[in-house]
Amino acid sequence: MELALGFLTFGTLGFVAVFGYLSTRAMEEMRNNPTEKSALSRDGIAERRARTSPQVSN
Repeated sequence: MELALGFLTFGTLGFVAVFGYLSTRAMEEMRNNPTEKSALSRDGIAERRARTSPQVSN
């Protein structure tokens, strides 16, 4: 019984650690990816407006 409890405990801790690591890597990759930002983000709407507004040159 104690052996099974040890496997379950460390298996769960290992799963959580691996899941957290993979989640962090995926978020870093998304953050560094130069794709178009969502219009719901703070700087996403400004980025879209700058891209669609006519550029005024002096």
